[in-house]
Amino acid sequence: MKIDTDAFLDSLPIMGNGLLGIFIVTAVLIIGIYILKALTSRKAEAEAKTELAAEKTEETAVDPSLKKESAMDLMKEREKKDFLETDDTFTISNDL
Repeated sequence: MKIDTDAFLDSLPIMGNGLLGIFIVTAVLIIGIYILKALTSRKAEAEAKTELAAEKTEETAVDPSLKKESAMDLMKEREKKDFLETDDTFTISNDL
């Protein structure tokens, strides 16, 4: 089996152009995603800040001594409720 080195060397610039094209398209897509993220995150951040401010005023209006619970505490509390609940409605068959 003979490898034609001249043909291989002639094809390298073509393969290089193809690879360069792939990198350019990927870079354009990444830049486009960052631009869209920057444009949409400003609106989302502004809405989130106004909602957070409204929630804080509601919380302090109800009871200022409320302490903020972490997500882990809330998850543990929910697991306890789910564990302690019994579901007597499950039956395998109505004949039993």
